[in-house]
Amino acid sequence: MATAYKTPGVYVEEIAKFPPSVAQVETAIPAFIGYTEKATNKIKGDLKGVPTRLTSLLEYETWFGFAKPEKTISVTINDTLVNGTTSRAIVVDQPSAREPFLMYYSMQMYFANGGGPCYVVSVGRYGSDLDAADTQVTSINNFDDLKKGLGAVEKVDEVTLIVFPDATALSTASEFYGLYNDALTQCNKLQDRFTIIDTLSYDSTSPTDSNIDDLRNFILSDKDIIKYGAAYYPFLKTILDYQYNPKDITIAHYSYSAEAYETIKKNLEAIENLATGMPATVKKLVDLTTTPGNIAGDVSNVLFKMYDSVAGFDLGGVFATNDTKKTDFLALVETLLASLDKLADFKAKLNAEATAAATTIQDENPVIATSINAALAAFNADFVGAGKIDEVTANLHDLYSKMQAANTDVKVKNILNVNAVNFDAELKKLESYTPLNTQAGIVSTVDAFANVGANLTAVGTEIKKVEGKDKNNGALNGRKLSDVAAVDNSTYNKILTAIGNLPLELPPSSAIAGVYARVDKDRGVWKAPANVGLNYVTNLSVKITNESQESLNVDTTAGKSINAIRAFTGKGILVWGARTLAGNDNEWRYVPVRRFFNMVEESVKKATSQFVFEPNDANTWVKVRAMIENFLILQWRAGALAGAKPEQAFYVRVGLGQTMTAEDILNGYMHIEIGMAVVRPAEFIVLKFSHKLQEA
Repeated sequence: MATAYKTPGVYVEEIAKFPPSVAQVETAIPAFIGYTEKATNKIKGDLKGVPTRLTSLLEYETWFGFAKPEKTISVTINDTLVNGTTSRAIVVDQPSAREPFLMYYSMQMYFANGGGPCYVVSVGRYGSDLDAADTQVTSINNFDDLKKGLGAVEKVDEVTLIVFPDATALSTASEFYGLYNDALTQCNKLQDRFTIIDTLSYDSTSPTDSNIDDLRNFILSDKDIIKYGAAYYPFLKTILDYQYNPKDITIAHYSYSAEAYETIKKNLEAIENLATGMPATVKKLVDLTTTPGNIAGDVSNVLFKMYDSVAGFDLGGVFATNDTKKTDFLALVETLLASLDKLADFKAKLNAEATAAATTIQDENPVIATSINAALAAFNADFVGAGKIDEVTANLHDLYSKMQAANTDVKVKNILNVNAVNFDAELKKLESYTPLNTQAGIVSTVDAFANVGANLTAVGTEIKKVEGKDKNNGALNGRKLSDVAAVDNSTYNKILTAIGNLPLELPPSSAIAGVYARVDKDRGVWKAPANVGLNYVTNLSVKITNESQESLNVDTTAGKSINAIRAFTGKGILVWGARTLAGNDNEWRYVPVRRFFNMVEESVKKATSQFVFEPNDANTWVKVRAMIENFLILQWRAGALAGAKPEQAFYVRVGLGQTMTAEDILNGYMHIEIGMAVVRPAEFIVLKFSHKLQEA
C-alpha cells in the first residue's frame, strides 16, 4: 500500500507472505422437506415453512414434535381351552390404513446412520399445536406444499443434499417424480447440492418391478440435470417402533367363554348410577329442579360471582375487583373444572362401553350394533364441536391459568369478558339465563346439559340389547388397549411387545443421507458411500440378487442407474451401488465424483470472492493460483485425487495467454481453469487366474 510519511518517526509495516486459503465447505448437510406434528420454537407456528437448522433428534422433537400415532393397528386375542387350561394367542397386524407422515421416522434413521447437522422444512402440520392461521393436515393430496418447501431450501446456501421423506404418499408417479425433477433442476441451477431419490413404491412379488420403469420414464433424461441425483432401491424394514396411543387401539378378543357383555354391564351400571355416576355429576353442574324458576350448581356459582355487585365483580354494573374477589372466584372455578373433568371421564367411559358393545354384537346382530353407534353419536353431539362442552372445558382450563397469572385489574377484566375467549362468553355456552345478578326468578335460555341424561339413557338401552346374544367374545373384546393394563397386565405387556416387533417400512433416502454424512466424516466426500452397512435395518422389502441388480445398475436404454441395497449373509444390509442417475456417463457416473466436484467448486467459489474488484494482474493471479493449489494438494494428500505427484493429480491455470485474452481483461474477466484427476470407485474387481507352467 502506498504511504506518504509526513512526520519523522518509526513506522511498522506488516508484509503478507502467505497466500489466502480455501476453506472446505460442508458436504453432507441435508434438507428434509415434509410434514411435522408442529413447527414451534417460541410461539406457535413460528417455524412453519422456515428452513431450520438442527443437530440432534432431541432438537427435532422439541421444535417439530413426533410421528402421528397409528390408529389402525390390529390386535386379536384368541382363547382356546386345552385340557381344561386356557391357551391364549396374541396376533398383531400392520396398520390397515397407515399414516402417510414419515418425517419423524426418517429423522430417526438419519441420525442412527451417522447424520449430523441438517435442515428441516415443515410444509404442513398434522398435530393440534397450531397457530390461529394454521390448518391441521390429515392427508397428502398433492405436491404443492412440498414444492413450496423446495423453494424455501433454494435460499439456504449451506444445504448440500435434498430429501423428501413424505413424498411416497403422493398418489401418482407423475407428481412424485415431477417433484424430484424440480429438485434436480434446482441442483443443476445452484451446482452446490445433490438429490437422494426414492422409488414411489415397490413390488416384492415381481422380478420386474414397474416402479423402476416409472422412475426411468418420469425422471428427466437431460444428462446435465440427472447427474445431480442418485436413486436407491428397495424400501427398508426397520426396528423403529410405530407411534400409537393405547386409547386408539381396539382389542378383538375371541374366546370359548363369552364374557364381553358381563364386563360391559358392570361398567355401565357405574356410569348410570344416580347417586355417584354421570347423572349426579350433571346435576352438580347445573340444577334447574331445586325450586321452579331458580337455578343452582357449579356453573351458576361461577357466573353469579361474576355479576354479584357485592361479593363479585359486578359485570352488570360498575366493574370492581380485588385479591379477595379473585381468590374466591378461582376457588369456584376449580370446583367447576373438577366437575367438568369428571363428566369428561364418564363420557370417555360410556364411549368405551358402547364401542365394546357394538364391536361385540357386530357379527351376531349388526342392526343392534348400528343402533348403539347411532345413540352414541347423538350423545357425543352435545360434547364434540365448536362451542360444545369439550371445547368449553378446554377453554375454561386455559382461562383459569390466565386468571391465576393476571396481576392487574385490566387483565382480570379482559379475562372475564373482554378478550375473544373469556369466562363470560364460555360459561354462557353452558348456561345462559335472565336475570344474571340474582338466583331468584330466573329464566333459563341455554342449557348445554339438558339432553345429556336422556341421551345417556338411550345409549344404555341400546347397549343392554346385547345381553344374551353374544356367543364368542371374551372379556377384553372391544376394549381399548389402554384399558387392558388394569384388567390383565400380563396380556397388556405381551401386546406391547408384539406391536413393538412390527417392522416399520421406510423409503431408504433418509438412511442414505445418514450414510453420506458418516462416510464424508470418516473418510471424505471422495469415498463412495457404498459397501456400507445400514443401522436400524432388519430386512428389505425386496430381495435383490446379482441377476436382478444387473438391470438396476446398468440401463442400456436411458442410462438411469438405480443403486441397490442388498442383504448379504454374515455382513448384514449393505448399500451396494454408488452411481448417479447418469449411469452411462463417463464423467459423472459416480456419486463421489459428482459430490467431490460440488465441494471443490463451492469451496473455491467462496474463497475467490475476495478477489472481486482486485487488480486483474499477475500479482493477483499468483495469489489465486497458490491459494487453489494449496487446497488441492491437501485433497491429494487425503486420497481424493489420483497421481503419484501433485502435477499428475491436478492443475490450476490463470493468466494472460493461458486462460485470458487482452479483451477478457479489458472486460473485467478473470478466467481460472482447474483440472482434477478424481479417484473413482473400484466398482468391478476382476481377478484373473491362469496356469503357470512348470519350469523344473
